[in-house]
Amino acid sequence: MKVQPFFHTETGSLTYVVSDSGLALIIDPVLDYKDGDISHSHIDNILEYIRRKGLELRFVLDTHIHADHLSASHYVRESTGAKTVISQRIKDVFSQWKSKFGLSKLATFDFLVNGNSKLHFGSKIIEVIETPGHTPACVTYKIADNVFVGDTLFAPDKGTSRVDFPGGSAEELYRSVQKLYALPSTTNVYLCHDYPPMGASPTMCVKLDWQKRRNVMLRQSTTIDEYVFARNQRDGSLKAPKLLDIAVPFNLTFKLPKA
Repeated sequence: MKVQPFFHTETGSLTYVVSDSGLALIIDPVLDYKDGDISHSHIDNILEYIRRKGLELRFVLDTHIHADHLSASHYVRESTGAKTVISQRIKDVFSQWKSKFGLSKLATFDFLVNGNSKLHFGSKIIEVIETPGHTPACVTYKIADNVFVGDTLFAPDKGTSRVDFPGGSAEELYRSVQKLYALPSTTNVYLCHDYPPMGASPTMCVKLDWQKRRNVMLRQSTTIDEYVFARNQRDGSLKAPKLLDIAVPFNLTFKLPKA
């Protein structure tokens, strides 16, 4: 099995192509968006990589409904026939944002998964770990000794995701991270975001042991009360993502909101 990362500089987002036995899947693909226009150069580069390697694209997985970039899942499905995968609790997220954005219908996904779901992929099994807290629909995908955690964990020096969106919960996120921390310490943790200084490379993958010992917000020894206090204090100082009013409705409907 191989994991190939792709970094979207404009949004600090990481997309992964996982390949095994001639098959490929994409995790958290990103569209280019600027001044009201969508373009596809970043995701097309990823699809070209898959074609060049002679891989059959089987799945495109989102770890959650992103608030800071537009998902390319629908574009990938339309372009390749790959099956889209997301948490079944996307229905909860839709209901929480529906009135704010005047949404009428949730987009269609091929597989709505939960913690009991397993997808066959080459010689591997994709396991789903429900990791709500940032949003109700956050999941982690576990493939062998690799976990793709979405926004649940950031690089150890940056901590964890925020919990101040509708349906977010510091208590839930704490419990979700404990699920991950119960995995073997040698597990590879693939991150969804990083924001390196100009010219520096993003942190894409760290060992779980490093997270447990070094995460600035939530180490293995951190109590739930300590974490909830620190997380809520931190969220009180954060601004909303600049693309939130575009990204959330788009990622729920695959349609740009009306101006």
